[in-house]
Amino acid sequence: MKRYAYYVIGLLILLGLGAYWYTNNQQEQAPRAMTALEHVGDECELIAEKAAIALPEALPFQKLEKLARKSRVLQTCMNDRGYIENPAWVKYARPIAAKQAEAQHISMDEAYETLRRSQLKTFYAPGNTPLYWIPAKP
Repeated sequence: MKRYAYYVIGLLILLGLGAYWYTNNQQEQAPRAMTALEHVGDECELIAEKAAIALPEALPFQKLEKLARKSRVLQTCMNDRGYIENPAWVKYARPIAAKQAEAQHISMDEAYETLRRSQLKTFYAPGNTPLYWIPAKP
């Protein structure tokens, strides 16, 4: 009976080690290579952060001013590096902004601008959602 217990314990230890090895190997997959858009986007995002870092944020309008400065600098930087707004994204975003405007009781333009500012910083979309940025010349 003791021999049977040793075999069971040994088998459990082997199964535990196998599970440990399997989970560690799953987490060590090779990282995905950055696309050119992601690389340029990261650079431009850093530039936009630096451009607005000295602005105060004490009052609500100052927070909006800082957000607007970041968005404008990011937009300009991306345009300078050869990326433009994706027309497919605009068609995709209009109905979403309309639903948000109705739900939040705000104007369509405000909802669209809020959605646009949130998508300015998205440089990778794994699904079939269109990206905000596309190269100006393919």
